[in-house]
Amino acid sequence: MRGSRSDDCGPESERSTAGPLESRLEFETLIADLSSKFINLPPGEVDHEIEDALRRVCELIGIDFAVLWQWSVDAPDVIAPTHFFPAQEAQPAPEPLHQDQYPWYAEQMKAGRVIAVASLDELPVKAAVDREHGHLSGIKSNLCLPLSVGGGPPVGCLALNTLRAERDWPDDVVKRLQLVAQVFANALARSRHELRLQESEERLALAVDSAGAGVWSLDFTTGSFWATDRGREIFGYAPDEVISLERFEASVHPDDRDLIRGAIRRAVQFGESVNLEYRIFAEGERGVRWIASRGRPRVAADGKVERLMGVSIDISERKLADEAFRTSEARLAAGADLAGLAFYEVDFGEGAMYADDRIRDLCGVPLDLEQDLQVLEFWLEHLHPDDRRYVLDLRDQLHDGRVDRLSLEYRYLHPDRGEMWMHHLAGARARDDTGRATRTFGVFRDITERKRVEDELRDLSRRLIRAHEEERAMLARELHDDVTQRLAVLAIDAGRAEAASSGGPHEAALRSVREGLVRISEDIHSLAYQLHPSVLEELGLVEALRAECDRRARQGAMALSVALDPLSAGPGKDAAICLFRVAQEALNNVIRHAGASSASVTLKGMDGGLLLAVADDGIGFDPKKPGRKRSLGLASMRERVELVNGTLDIESKPGKGTEIIAWIPLEVESR
Repeated sequence: MRGSRSDDCGPESERSTAGPLESRLEFETLIADLSSKFINLPPGEVDHEIEDALRRVCELIGIDFAVLWQWSVDAPDVIAPTHFFPAQEAQPAPEPLHQDQYPWYAEQMKAGRVIAVASLDELPVKAAVDREHGHLSGIKSNLCLPLSVGGGPPVGCLALNTLRAERDWPDDVVKRLQLVAQVFANALARSRHELRLQESEERLALAVDSAGAGVWSLDFTTGSFWATDRGREIFGYAPDEVISLERFEASVHPDDRDLIRGAIRRAVQFGESVNLEYRIFAEGERGVRWIASRGRPRVAADGKVERLMGVSIDISERKLADEAFRTSEARLAAGADLAGLAFYEVDFGEGAMYADDRIRDLCGVPLDLEQDLQVLEFWLEHLHPDDRRYVLDLRDQLHDGRVDRLSLEYRYLHPDRGEMWMHHLAGARARDDTGRATRTFGVFRDITERKRVEDELRDLSRRLIRAHEEERAMLARELHDDVTQRLAVLAIDAGRAEAASSGGPHEAALRSVREGLVRISEDIHSLAYQLHPSVLEELGLVEALRAECDRRARQGAMALSVALDPLSAGPGKDAAICLFRVAQEALNNVIRHAGASSASVTLKGMDGGLLLAVADDGIGFDPKKPGRKRSLGLASMRERVELVNGTLDIESKPGKGTEIIAWIPLEVESR
């Protein structure tokens, strides 16, 4: 409702109305400024910026009191003031309201209707309760705008009030204030979503803690650590203790501090991932403990590493076993007593084999197998089928004299314990005139637990990458479905304003604003595509790569040739995302660093997997000494490929161009 009236008290009480805006451009500039400010605003800054925005709006159009109300989650009949701005400092803060105090207003707001009254006397008869409470609050004129996101039900309203004089609410002012209310609603919704995401991350940390791993983060800007409760327990820190970089280094064994400092320095300078085993001093009876830590740098928009995030586990028990095994290896290499960890010796000339009790227990050899080479045959029969060829090939190399020592890891099928992992060291003690081994010896060690821990860490890294991809997808959808739509609305309004001012002094400025909004919208659309190309999910890897190459080619930076073989069987989701990100990062490196005139992208099936090659004729580089920014991209590509059991090769020389070759097995999902 909108209207005006004259009071009965004479000319001195005439309604005070807000004058026209100095210019429509000034109001639209304010709206554009608010929209851009709230796009990527951190949740902790949303409340302050909304109240500052209320101040700017009130000062621009002469409003005495502005309040942003939101319905309470715990009490649906109560609407609470979450943000407000009083023009007069003496104005008290509003109190939460029950909808019984403003029943008609509550009904209109929940129906998504705008209320605009120049005087409370204009309210309908059914709003008598609302009118009475409004008069008691000193309200002269009122504009209420419902707050909703994406066509959903209103979550509150923005109320603008005059307390000193009445005023009209022109349609153009109401429409612009509706845009302001929409900006606030979107910002609050995004803030709530990000807070829920933080809660989800905390739940993930809890799950990691239950697996015995501690999650931590080192902020290079402040030099402070954040760690989960399990992480603090592993390092011996109190729950409320502030952990600085100096505090962490003080808890590290003096002999390992340079190792830690070097790893952190390389992470900052070159973006290298951290994968370390080191000792710490634990409080109380725990003494010196061994810790395995794996971390990955996080790069800011300016290309600098802003933090290091990772996980740590206590590997003290494993290290004790490793140290015992290394001691046994030293005795073996020196020709001393070889009766240590699971020792055996085979004499092929005599057709006999000696195996100690630990070998028999480790391999599950029955007690009745004692003659000739029966233990050896039993071991051969129980090699895992997928590792048999690998083990036998290396064994042949030892017997033929191509190598003198072996160190290998493989799976073994124990008759009672099932599948287990073995670490096997072997050597030749004697050879015949042709160089063939006649006597061999070796030791075994069960590394099943170590492999399990490594798999858990690898799985955690894979889940972190998946969570990162999901976050990128969410952000891409937010940009595409929300921000670009609002920019489109602003561009349309700017176009209308431009048309309305044709021939006027502001036509050129409005045209510039409209064109700028269109360019920003196109840039945001491109950014959303880079964050998460929907074509990858909808049409598959080949079409996603083709679209990415077409997009790069349209930029005109270089000639780009594409050879993408059709795939008889599509790769799994992890493999597809991995190869797409590798191609994307490789092309980024070509454009930013290579100085190439041409490049090529190739995808084809090979050796039961997919091979992706990105080559250029640019300046090349020494793969052993990449630049800092280039090394960040290469490290990211290598980690992604390793997590899906693939390989990454980099072939480059200064002045000879660069070729990046990634291969991923098609059965990566089942593994």
